[in-house]
Amino acid sequence: MSVDRYDGLPFIARFRWYTGKITERFYRNFAEKKILAARCEKCGYTVVPPRAVCPKCSSRLSEEHLVELNGKGVVLSYTVVRKKLDGKGNYVEMEKPVIIAAIKLDGADSQIFSKLGEVWEKDVRIGLEVVPVWAEKREGKPSDLLYFKPR
Repeated sequence: MSVDRYDGLPFIARFRWYTGKITERFYRNFAEKKILAARCEKCGYTVVPPRAVCPKCSSRLSEEHLVELNGKGVVLSYTVVRKKLDGKGNYVEMEKPVIIAAIKLDGADSQIFSKLGEVWEKDVRIGLEVVPVWAEKREGKPSDLLYFKPR
């Protein structure tokens, strides 16, 4: 997976980069509505998104260590985002606030960060059980996972 161009502030960066086999496979599986994690055979730690190195014991992880998770999880923490950059360096109020959550998926030891949808700010709480919501047309890209919603 590569990025060709990023228009940001106050610069334009042009670059191509490779995320590695594990991360590429993680996103490619989004096309099938699957979330993969890497389970370390040395210490048993399961990390999502998967990485090439175990964050607990620093063992090497590869595609052979990938396991599928069921997608169900629980909110560990969250924040409400009310402002965004306007492209000129100014913060502007968002039409509708966005809730970003740290979610611990069933079978994982780490957390994944994602938007929460279909939940009002007053109803979000630590311990809220959630499931993923996928794009109708999926291409094996990060944008295939739209957000998590209460189950």
